[in-house]
Amino acid sequence: VSCDKMNVTSIFAGDKNENDMEILCKATTVAWEGRSCHRHLEGVYLNLLSLVRRKSTVHKAPCPMAAGNTTSLNDFLVNL
Repeated sequence: VSCDKMNVTSIFAGDKNENDMEILCKATTVAWEGRSCHRHLEGVYLNLLSLVRRKSTVHKAPCPMAAGNTTSLNDFLVNL
C-alpha cells in the first residue's frame, strides 16, 4: 500500500463514552504508526505524546488499540 492510500484505525467512530484523553492517547498511537510514511507525523506524534503525558496519569501513550474499522490517514488528520 502506498503512503497516499494508507489506512489507519478509525478512533473517532468508536465508543462515544471515551473521554478526550483516551482519544488523544489513541491518536498518539495512530500518529506513531503513520510516521514511516509521513515524516511530519513525527512532530504530530511528539506533540500528542507531550499532551497525554502532561494531562494524564492513567494513560501511557502510545495506547493499545484493538483492530477495528479503518479510515484514510488524510481523514484521520482532518478529524483530529
